Amino acid sequence: MQAWLCAQGVWCIVAAVSLAPKLPASPAVTSEAQIAVLDAWELKSDKVCGWMYLSIEDDQKIHLKGIEGDPVKIWAALSAIHLQKRPGMHFNAYDDLFSIRKQEDETLQTLINRVDTSI
Repeated sequence: MQAWLCAQGVWCIVAAVSLAPKLPASPAVTSEAQIAVLDAWELKSDKVCGWMYLSIEDDQKIHLKGIEGDPVKIWAALSAIHLQKRPGMHFNAYDDLFSIRKQEDETLQTLINRVDTSI
């Protein structure tokens, strides 16, 4: 998902690098250009939310109740659920990776693909 959002040019919104433009407190000094920039940013943000929401399984959508309109919170909620930081999981992943061996009837490309998948 991150790669796809990068390809769409909107990952900066999810990563909170691109924040919503601030409008002046006084509506009298707000220009149409400033409003147009804010509208464009909000449109991108809405698209990101929609793409992320439509990309996840239906049974995972329960984790997004109340934050459907905030891409940063959606990403944080999904990361907290699915990217658990446990040393045992890391050890097992490295153990699986380092135990990969080339089999006699296997091509080098197939081995490389298995290593890439494991990584």
